[in-house]
Amino acid sequence: MTQNAADGVATDRAGSQPVTVFFDGGCPMCRREIAHYRRLQGAERLDWRDIHADPDALSDAGISWQKAMERLHVRDGNGALRTGAYAFVTLWRELPGYRWLARMVSAIPGVVWAMDRVYTVFARWRWRRRCRDGVCGAP
Repeated sequence: MTQNAADGVATDRAGSQPVTVFFDGGCPMCRREIAHYRRLQGAERLDWRDIHADPDALSDAGISWQKAMERLHVRDGNGALRTGAYAFVTLWRELPGYRWLARMVSAIPGVVWAMDRVYTVFARWRWRRRCRDGVCGAP
């Protein structure tokens, strides 16, 4: 999937569906971060899906449970699926307190791409830790 830093949800988006955040609710670190976002203004407009509890949440997009668990996924208001740092930028654009950050990282060419590379390394490390905890086997 090719992604571009300018992609994502505009503040006044014309999308016909709510932005959906797919996260690993079985991961303590992920749970804390998502809980933070869910307490923020605007979070009530988003659809929050725990893929640990709902293994088939991304099957309609052709994404296996394991692939879904390996990275953050966000479906924007137009139905496009974003992963990694691109998913975070899409999420941040929906939260008034984080819109400034989404604008800032998107305004400088290559920043979101670099963030995604760092996120990829982190996500691999996180998934290996989850595997050590016995989570890797599909439910």
